[in-house]
Amino acid sequence: MEQYHALSEPEKEDAIKQSNFLADREENGLIVQLYSLGKIYGEVHYDPLAKKVLRYRAFDDIVQLGPYLAHIRFNR
Repeated sequence: MEQYHALSEPEKEDAIKQSNFLADREENGLIVQLYSLGKIYGEVHYDPLAKKVLRYRAFDDIVQLGPYLAHIRFNR
């Protein structure tokens, strides 16, 4: 997490965009996408009506994966 937080905002966005997509979900009209960045996870909060990303967020607490459990796709 420390390495991620040391990045600039554009670098944080790039790190999430270049990582492995795991799942997406809807929350209050937003599409929230989950990515794996090794030992941490990243989220992209996208507003489909405004057609723009509202924020990027990273976390390392697996409890926060709860909303995604039914949506995670595993490669075969």
